Amino acid sequence: MHNITNCTQVLLDQCGAKGLYLLFDDTVMVSLTQDNIEKASTDFWLDSARISDGVKEAAEFQRCNFCPLKKIGGLCDAIRPTIPFLDDIDKYLSHNQVTAVYSDGRNNLTVNKTTMQEALKYLSVLSLMYYCRVGRSYWRYFLGIMPIMTPEQIAFRLYLNFYYLNKGKPRLVKKILSKFHDQIFITSSNQVKRMNLICKNDVFMNAFVNTQLITEILSFNFDKAAAEQFNSTRPPKLEPLVLQKPQ
Repeated sequence: MHNITNCTQVLLDQCGAKGLYLLFDDTVMVSLTQDNIEKASTDFWLDSARISDGVKEAAEFQRCNFCPLKKIGGLCDAIRPTIPFLDDIDKYLSHNQVTAVYSDGRNNLTVNKTTMQEALKYLSVLSLMYYCRVGRSYWRYFLGIMPIMTPEQIAFRLYLNFYYLNKGKPRLVKKILSKFHDQIFITSSNQVKRMNLICKNDVFMNAFVNTQLITEILSFNFDKAAAEQFNSTRPPKLEPLVLQKPQ
């Protein structure tokens, strides 16, 4: 118990700020917190030596056609959280094992031994939903979503949020979900192309493909999918303990 307490305190000390922390077997830790992302991304954009003009001017690097800032050009904002960490993350493959720690900033930690591809879903969602100029408008629908959830769990929670925030009106929910699906699918696809220009391996590409799976799940028969989710949480059978009468 003493060792467990010490380990917990170490994690709380190192992972206090809200965000995702990736701990590798070689003792490297990558901190994907908002403050680190902002500082590193700003430094990156100002350092022209780290990315060539040819890449910056490539069509795949520009804003999406439906972006409200399309006319002024420039680099896609959604890529800001991903590029600064390529020096560290690009050393690993998508199937490499990593300990992912998510902190809500209130001393609550979620720890999961997983793969790079799974752990980077959070960064993918962060990029698409909080930096993408269009995706930012959907921020309320991500309430309650944990970064290391499965695509099915994320889609399930997204749908419940869509349903509640649109007052349970089926036609309105279906309309907004359809728009969300189409826009995020295109944005995610474009992110894959951008990552392909600068990545040495498949980590980010597969992570963004995984994000697209979430949008695909939302287009399924949700009544059936919701029933499966609710049934999967049913508690296990519990046999009663009764007093046995002597024979």
